[in-house]
Parts: sequence; structure tokens; C-alpha cells
Amino acid sequence: MKLPLSFIFLTALSSFSSAFEVGRDEWTNAMTTALPNAFCQPQQFFRQCFDISEAQCMETATQTTRQCLQQFSAQFPQVFQQPADGSYWGTQVGQCAGEAYQTTLSKQFKNTAKCNDVNQWM
Repeated sequence: MKLPLSFIFLTALSSFSSAFEVGRDEWTNAMTTALPNAFCQPQQFFRQCFDISEAQCMETATQTTRQCLQQFSAQFPQVFQQPADGSYWGTQVGQCAGEAYQTTLSKQFKNTAKCNDVNQWM
């Protein structure tokens, strides 16, 4: 299931809401913690629809975020023009991490009507 994750990325990127420049390393370091924190909030899909603890969520989300940051790192600009670059790359990394999270924890997925309805999570 491909989940529209824009709601999470807007939350994760809220600290980068005004126009300015951010270095690649600073942006990457921020995403390493911001994205897993956003994924693992109690009300989010990644906590509600998987039978795991908050610690397991954070561990998996951190691992998948790091993998995806590494996957895209060669494509990242040296300087992110915020908010456009952060939103674009945050969406790319977030979709990658969300899909990897779902694959990694597929056996813990709660097969409920709410969890299977993408419109519940927009």
C-alpha cells in the first residue's frame, strides 16, 4: 500500500518553513531525527496500524530513514533552498522510509478497515 505521507513531511519540515538556505549536512542530520519522530507520534499511521512499541517504531523509522537518506544523498544539493528543496527531498526520503517501514514490519500490520483506508491517514 502506498500511503500519501505529505502530512508527516509537513510536520517534520515545519522547522524549515521560511525561505532560507540550509547546508546538506544540517538538513540530513535534522531529517535523521525529525522524520522518525513524526512517524512515531501516537496518532500516526505508523504507530496506530502496526503492533509495535514506540521504541520499536523509532528504531525501525530511524533505520529506514538513514537508509533512504543514504540512497538519495548523491542527488541532494550542497545547499538546500528552503522550503522548496526541503519539501521536495523530504517527500522523497519520507516516501522511501515509509514504504521501507511498511515492508520491514509487514507481519506486524493491523489488517483493519481504518488501517487499509488511505483516506483515514491524509
